[in-house]
Order: sequence, then structure tokens, then C-alpha cells
Amino acid sequence: MSCDMQEHTPSVAVTCASFSNRLHNFNTTTSQDPSLDSLYAEQLKQQCPQGSTNPNQVVPMNPSSPTISDVGYYRDVLANRGLFTSDQTLLTNPQTRTEVIQNTQNPLLWGSKFAAAMVKMGQTGVLTGNAGDIRANCRVINS
Repeated sequence: MSCDMQEHTPSVAVTCASFSNRLHNFNTTTSQDPSLDSLYAEQLKQQCPQGSTNPNQVVPMNPSSPTISDVGYYRDVLANRGLFTSDQTLLTNPQTRTEVIQNTQNPLLWGSKFAAAMVKMGQTGVLTGNAGDIRANCRVINS
């Protein structure tokens, strides 16, 4: 298992709708995800007010270093500032938690792992013609 979640960086931003469940109406007992840093949550609530339907309202996926690939993403996760539930879930598994900590403590090791992952991903064959399918919406399989 590996926690190569770094694809979140660099990124411009994501819409509030993709994570607002962590800020508003999280579950029946609490409105806000308790694993989310409270100061960060308040900042996000300012940017993404409850009930907002503005599709252009966006926030950075990685608040500490939104425009560069570095270990900032992992530092954010350790500080409970992972934007998505899947980010914060990295800390619930002992193996991925250890990897998150190692990545923050050893940026050079992270850099070499990230480079190796990019090389491996670059070797993935591209499907063409009838063998491939470009999704109209990356979250939904074309019908």
C-alpha cells in the first residue's frame, strides 16, 4: 500500500460542493467533521457558505503549498487540514500514517518516490480508437 496522494498538488482548486459535507451536515450528531482542524474549517466555511450553489466558488486542494509539488500536502494532512475525507483517512491506517509522517520528515525520499511514481504512470499504455473511452465527466462512466 502506498499513500501517493500527491496528485492533489499542484492544483488550482476544487469546487466547494466536492467537500462541503465535511463542513455542513456531516452526520446526525455533528455538523462539522470532527477530524477537520477547526480553524481551517472556519476558513473553509467563510469561502464556502452553507447552501451556496455557486459552481465557480473554489478553494485550493492543498492550503499550505497550493501551486507546487512538495511535502506540504502531507504536512496539511498531519495538521488535520486534508480537504477530502480520503485525505484525512490516511491517518487512520498505521501503514499509511507512517508513510505520511515519513514523507513530511524526509522530503528527498518523498521526491524520489514521487518521481518513480510519475515514471511508472508515464509507462501506462494509452488506449486508442475503440479500445479507449474519454469520459465526459471524470467521475462518471460514460453511458
